[in-house]
Amino acid sequence: MPTLMNEPVYYGRVSKFLHWLIAFLIVGMLILGYFMFDIPNKDLRYQMVDIHKLTGLAILALMIFRITWSLTHPKPLEWPPTAAWQRLAERSVHYLLYSALVFMPLSGWCMSVAAGYVPKFYSLNFNLPIEKNKAVADYWEGIHNTLAVVIIVLISLHVLAALYHYLIKKDKVLQRML
Repeated sequence: MPTLMNEPVYYGRVSKFLHWLIAFLIVGMLILGYFMFDIPNKDLRYQMVDIHKLTGLAILALMIFRITWSLTHPKPLEWPPTAAWQRLAERSVHYLLYSALVFMPLSGWCMSVAAGYVPKFYSLNFNLPIEKNKAVADYWEGIHNTLAVVIIVLISLHVLAALYHYLIKKDKVLQRML
């Protein structure tokens, strides 16, 4: 029976839950972000934009928790042993993905505030000390859009590596997170 904490070979329930919850939210956010401005109904479009903003802030909070969890709960031992270049690739993709998943919502938050559309949740106002400025909003929008592409590439590499381990190497690396 899996435990909450990471074990020597397998990830614990908390790590698995965070991994899959964030993965689900990110895929949904990428799809929504791509299509939300094409929604013809203005009220529905504004609702989707609000959901996108608030989900982004939730992802930011989850990523901060996930990074803290990762730093305080060591990941399982390397199993089976992999080549040094594969370990380097794995670590690089993970660090880049974690960084992108923190900076993506931050850039969206900055873009929103600079555009004059502060994220709100009922009476909570998620403002930042950024003045309304179209040039600043456009700058953050460029970063936000670039990070979306970076995240798609990194997720693709991550999924391809997992499938490589499962289908070609048949070494149970994928099962550690299932």
